[in-house]
Amino acid sequence: MKRRNCSVTDPFVPIDEKDAEHRAFAWALHDVFRLFQRSWNKRLRDSGLGVSPAQSRILTEIYRQGGLTQTALADILGMEKAPLGRLLDRIEEMGLIERKPDPSDRRARLVFHTQKAESLDEPMWGVGRSMFDTALKGLSSDEITQIMTIFDHLKQNLQADFAASDANSPAAD
Repeated sequence: MKRRNCSVTDPFVPIDEKDAEHRAFAWALHDVFRLFQRSWNKRLRDSGLGVSPAQSRILTEIYRQGGLTQTALADILGMEKAPLGRLLDRIEEMGLIERKPDPSDRRARLVFHTQKAESLDEPMWGVGRSMFDTALKGLSSDEITQIMTIFDHLKQNLQADFAASDANSPAAD
């Protein structure tokens, strides 16, 4: 496929077959991610559980790995510490987490879920289960396994790329 003259109305004309494949992949991935976000937002809001999608992600991670510092939690979630701190403050006001001193570091505090938060875990997963049942409808177990294998491969490629770029960045010296 050769590149056509680009215009204002058609600026993203593929250069070749590989470029066309990459663009199709990028847009499909973007659209699926966006639709998952919209579905999760709506389903969680409609559930009446009273937590936002960001709060549900934080609560799930704390539930899975409780006793994390805010820094460790920020790294896991890929968030900056300040916005995470504001979300944690709100979640703490809701009675869903508590912060306790870290016995190994007087300056740090560890974040734990409360009994109230634990009672939200299954209902939140029920909301997620419903969304995944819808999204994965018509796919066999083998197809789902194949998708997961592909996602794992993509994740490993990108993590290796980040590790290499971090190692080569001036800040690493």
